[in-house]
Amino acid sequence: MTQYRVYYSKSDNFHRFATGGEVPDKNKLKETHVMLKTIIADGLDDVFHQMQGEIWSPNGEARELIQMKGLSHTSMSVGDVLEDIKEGKFFVCAPVSWKEI
Repeated sequence: MTQYRVYYSKSDNFHRFATGGEVPDKNKLKETHVMLKTIIADGLDDVFHQMQGEIWSPNGEARELIQMKGLSHTSMSVGDVLEDIKEGKFFVCAPVSWKEI
């Protein structure tokens, strides 16, 4: 099991990254993304699964957190970023799979 930081793209940047055409810069994440939460998972795909709205917020439990952070999406999407805390590596959710950034 690995601990990850989950970064969602800010609402005003969501469409920049949502198609996968533009890749976030890990050195500028504070400008384009918000650190949403830390999660323990068995790999990147497991994080993606756990961060789908129907899994972690089936009854709208995350609505207040999402709004408080200025975000517009509950489910992890293309353009969102994971940080493997132990390894210090960053991965962007791509249209298919993951891309290290």
